[in-house]
Amino acid sequence: ADYAPGMKSIDDALELRARIFGAFELAELSTDPAEVRRLLTFVVVGAGPTGVEMAGQIVELAQRALRAEYRRIDTRDARVILLDAAPAVLPAFGEKLGRKAAEKLTQLGVEVKTSSIVVDVDIAGITVKDPEGKEERIEAVCKIWAAGVSANPLGAHVAEQVGAEVDRAGRVLVNADLTLPGHPEVFVIGDMMSLDKLPGVAQVAIQGGRYAARRIQDRLAGEPATAPFQYRDKGSMATISRFSAVAMIGRFRLTGLIAWVMWLAVHIVYITGFKKRVTTLLHWAVSFIGRDRSERAITEQQATAREALELLGDSWVQLRTPSSDQPASHEERGGPA
Repeated sequence: ADYAPGMKSIDDALELRARIFGAFELAELSTDPAEVRRLLTFVVVGAGPTGVEMAGQIVELAQRALRAEYRRIDTRDARVILLDAAPAVLPAFGEKLGRKAAEKLTQLGVEVKTSSIVVDVDIAGITVKDPEGKEERIEAVCKIWAAGVSANPLGAHVAEQVGAEVDRAGRVLVNADLTLPGHPEVFVIGDMMSLDKLPGVAQVAIQGGRYAARRIQDRLAGEPATAPFQYRDKGSMATISRFSAVAMIGRFRLTGLIAWVMWLAVHIVYITGFKKRVTTLLHWAVSFIGRDRSERAITEQQATAREALELLGDSWVQLRTPSSDQPASHEERGGPA
């Protein structure tokens, strides 16, 4: 987690933001070409929806949003690598959509490396192994872990206290009504539960939460037990870049602009409040159409999150106080971070 953080909280997002922008900042200050290459290499582990979206966003950031922000470096030289142990991108979406997503990522400039197993991660880079057993070392400061969801430690703690079983991922095995065996008063939902090999995605957590709430209301009202929990798959979507996405809804398989518009529409619908929906839609419009990104401005949270830069490598110590002949960083120039 220290060398390749994931994305499960706002703090995680802020730390990743700090590491990504910090890598560009340090590359701007460095005079060593090898160090610049290492700083501008971004490795995303996991070619599921999260990894695909992250790889696409980093490429867009480097090639479009930050293109004119630096004087020494060309951000378009950034190298973005997407790794996965599976033989294809987006395996849960099927062969066709996975192939379309891989083609689009490659077109954007992402290096897609499937059937690549991560064997080691350290502060300076990452080591992967192919199916033939050949190892490859990738020197990279910024690594992002998007290879699946780990169970919340709270689940294992609860299971230990009540004597419940957990699966290999640390998720608690529950009854069909999402309660703990022998403890009908305790519901376990979301990433902590294990039932019928359901995926650890938001849809399962939302539907499970609503089901548990209804069960509790029924009990308080003295009504008989309802039917067991049944998950209804409403489909899956993943954005790749601006105006490009893939979607799997029932029998339908969509790609490109249509899937991207559908992705936007679904997210707008799930935002509570009309005012928030309009504000979000306008913000997206400015971000997608214009090149200036207001979110690059420094915030108090961002300043705190930049402590993560100390993990970017040994160069941080030397570059922390740039000499007078080096160009000022964005913060010193008053520009965006």
